[in-house]
Amino acid sequence: MKTIYNLVIGILLVLPSLLVSCKDDYMETNLGNQPLSLSVSSQKLLLDITAPQSNAVTFQWTAGSNFNTNAAITYTFELGLSGSNFANSIKTEQGQGKNSVSYTTAAINEILIDQFGVAPGVEAELEARVTAKVHNESIPPQVSETVKIRVTGYKPVSSILYLIGDAAPNGWNADEATKMNTVSGAAGGFVWQGKLRAGSLKFITTPGQFLPSYNRGSDDTKLLFREDESSPDDKFTIPTTGIYKVSVNIISLSIHIEALDAPEYSELWFVGNPTGWSFKPMTADASDPFIFYYNADLSAGGEFKIATQPTFDQSTVFLRPETNGHAAGKNQNVVKWSESEKPGGANDYKWNISGGVYKIRLDIRDMKIDIIPFTPYPVIYLVGDATPGGWSIDNATPMAPLSGDPYKFSWTGTLNAGEFKFSCDKKSDWNGDWFLASQAGIEPSGDAEQMIFSASGSNPDNKWKITSPGTYIIELDQLKQTVKIRKQ
Repeated sequence: MKTIYNLVIGILLVLPSLLVSCKDDYMETNLGNQPLSLSVSSQKLLLDITAPQSNAVTFQWTAGSNFNTNAAITYTFELGLSGSNFANSIKTEQGQGKNSVSYTTAAINEILIDQFGVAPGVEAELEARVTAKVHNESIPPQVSETVKIRVTGYKPVSSILYLIGDAAPNGWNADEATKMNTVSGAAGGFVWQGKLRAGSLKFITTPGQFLPSYNRGSDDTKLLFREDESSPDDKFTIPTTGIYKVSVNIISLSIHIEALDAPEYSELWFVGNPTGWSFKPMTADASDPFIFYYNADLSAGGEFKIATQPTFDQSTVFLRPETNGHAAGKNQNVVKWSESEKPGGANDYKWNISGGVYKIRLDIRDMKIDIIPFTPYPVIYLVGDATPGGWSIDNATPMAPLSGDPYKFSWTGTLNAGEFKFSCDKKSDWNGDWFLASQAGIEPSGDAEQMIFSASGSNPDNKWKITSPGTYIIELDQLKQTVKIRKQ
């Protein structure tokens, strides 16, 4: 009997707290009898194409009244063309306690053009209202007075840009045009760095389509936007083959093409006993054309050297060690040799390594080579505000290893707008090993792309940038130092 008594008392003690919890979910303190009123931060807007992510306008309203019922209030905000009686309007549902709606410059411009059909450069009058719904069946909705705002939009520019021409990597093939990288924080800005051939080039916005395009303007520093065949089809001229940095802004219609310090060789080949003396192409670094990599399973071991062309012709220049039979190691000196320069094969030195998996890094600027045995990291992690764990290294998001391959990892999940990179060891002092993007602020291409490996700290601190949130599939190969970041 005493047990039953205690149980009843316990239920009575717990019940009020349960009722309070339910009340918190559905009720709101008395808001009095104030009217619902809507205001706007500015009544006339001339949208600025150079600041698409800036806040353009904010609509704000009072709470309205729940007429002493303590019932919660939610809101519906509407934005439409003036005089349309809110037909084809934008509707935004706002929860309890949410009393404002803001639009960026790009967002309100898109609404003007795509939703309301207003031509760029034409001033349009919009109207807005808000409806308050009291969650009590006896109280009808409250509707604010309409506020009006006059807005002039702009013609949006492309968010992507491609190189095309006989000077470009893929020639005049519009289907395979070379994508440029967006410049973080610079509206309309794009940049690309790499090898260009002697020839001509221009820029297109859509793969497979030659129009619209950006061509040479009045001089080599200006662009011309070409919408149809009636406009001049002048191109930019690249005088000699070499490494170039191309920077453009399609809002200011400006361009700068800069010739960079170029290496003596743009291609190199690994050849030796580990490959059965067949020539295997080395990988040029995406950000530094003087750096080459060869990362592979060289389990056969033995001698090797590096060729400047895939042939044993007497004129072929080989890169080799200072002394014959040099083993693996860091910061070794490299010298050039060819049979035609050394009759009889003298000084045909080679490196000699034991069998294993190696990462080889060759710098032909300083003529140094690193030949390092590679042990794979057991886990690779995503870190950044685009990832589920944010910038907390302790909450870094692990990738899943592929069965039977210790070098490959995959991950599928949601990426937010923001940046990220890959941690190899999740060191709390941030001085661990990292895989980084080839350039700062680069957007994933969806195809396999090269990564930079940085030991003992993230340098250079290049991160990938996600501008389109959603579900992504990431496939990473830590041996080949490649990654594919593809949106589903």
